[in-house]
Amino acid sequence: MEESILIAQLLRGRIFLRQEKTEKDKFDKFCQHLVVIDKRINQVVGTYRLLLGSIAEKNIGFYSETEFDLGNIKRSCKGEVLEIGRACVHPDYRKYLIITLLWRGVLSYVEYNKVDFIFGCASIEDSHPLKIGEIFRFFKDNFFSPPRFRVFPLEDKRFSYIKYLDEYNKEEVLNMLTSLIRGYLSIGAFVCGEPAWDRVFDTVDFFMLLDVKRINNSFLRKFL
Repeated sequence: MEESILIAQLLRGRIFLRQEKTEKDKFDKFCQHLVVIDKRINQVVGTYRLLLGSIAEKNIGFYSETEFDLGNIKRSCKGEVLEIGRACVHPDYRKYLIITLLWRGVLSYVEYNKVDFIFGCASIEDSHPLKIGEIFRFFKDNFFSPPRFRVFPLEDKRFSYIKYLDEYNKEEVLNMLTSLIRGYLSIGAFVCGEPAWDRVFDTVDFFMLLDVKRINNSFLRKFL
């Protein structure tokens, strides 16, 4: 399994750093690493990183706390929580249903650990202030969380974007979102506030939250 984690970190490096090197951090050792392996060649072709709240609390906290103030989340999310992140799929396998297999694994883990809430940082690679402003307005109009779940970017992670836009093109905004973000929204996830700037990966990150009870039954039947 340690070998699989190392290969997953190499895949993360290839996707997130665009380099042939491992991408790892101090949170890895506290996480479960979900991997999809092509057994024909013993190759990790997809990965997700999972961190239970009950484990994070006893150690160094959540990765999301390096970008956002999660005070409201910790007060309002009762029960077990799960932070997910570092989702990626090998470029040669993106025409296959690798993300489907990963989500099947995530939901099985959620069911086994009786998780009540799933959350994490969702990244946008385009950092143009106008485009981020359009995305934020779209989120605020359609997918914003109730106030009790609001998060705030840390002072040194704030991202300057164009606010208070009167209009945006919904179709264009949807095309700017990753398939992963669109998937989260389609099953009931909230966006919980303004974005943060991840200087390491040069991305703009939105904090997303999913109440497991909000996941529609047809989606659950598909994966469990």
